[in-house]
Amino acid sequence: MSLALAACNGDNVNEKIKTASEKAGQAVSEVAKGVSKGVKSSYGVTITKTDSNALKSIDIGKIILKSKDGTDNMLSIYFIFNKDFSRKLLIKAYDNKGLEMGRSSQLVKGKKEEARFIDFIFDKRTNIDNDSKVTIE
Repeated sequence: MSLALAACNGDNVNEKIKTASEKAGQAVSEVAKGVSKGVKSSYGVTITKTDSNALKSIDIGKIILKSKDGTDNMLSIYFIFNKDFSRKLLIKAYDNKGLEMGRSSQLVKGKKEEARFIDFIFDKRTNIDNDSKVTIE
């Protein structure tokens, strides 16, 4: 009789261990999902336009970070032209501590209702990270 009772208790212990392991696995999975979502939502280059009246006629869409003869030194910026626009723009890149690390400029032109990507290539030593800040002047 005590052997049968011990066997039942052993099965019960195994079931409890299995249940606890499943719950622990679910908890770890939920934590990992939460961390992943948090990282994704705070992950991205921040672009700020200056307050110039000329820049009010353009909007910024998607921003793509690429490499061009360096490491993450090219920004492809999707410009939306709300009015005819023709101006040389200066793009400055800053690291996550606010230190300037690169500049790129070029003439940007567009007609009202047009939109397109325009690439700004920085020095090959400029490494723009996803937590970098960029200004358009």
